[in-house]
Amino acid sequence: MSQLLEKDIQSVLDAEVRPLLHAHNGDIELTSIDEGRIVRLRLLGACATCMGAEQTVNDLIVASIRQAFPSVADVRVETGVSHELIAEALRFLKRERQ
Repeated sequence: MSQLLEKDIQSVLDAEVRPLLHAHNGDIELTSIDEGRIVRLRLLGACATCMGAEQTVNDLIVASIRQAFPSVADVRVETGVSHELIAEALRFLKRERQ
């Protein structure tokens, strides 16, 4: 990953995206930048499985990245159950059994 582009994208995520996601017990992770043109992100926490995630992805995340970085060809956001959410659920279930 280009460190400069990665740092710049992290800045946009911190300023424009994370505050909204944190308010809904979620977060986002930059997973890769392919050839400096395809940005790959992963929704975390409650946002990963939210029914409104697709709307958030299109209206907030993709729009923020494309506006700040017109040279980016595509922004791909992975949604679904994250490893962190599965681990948290397993910890909860283990506590319930005891």
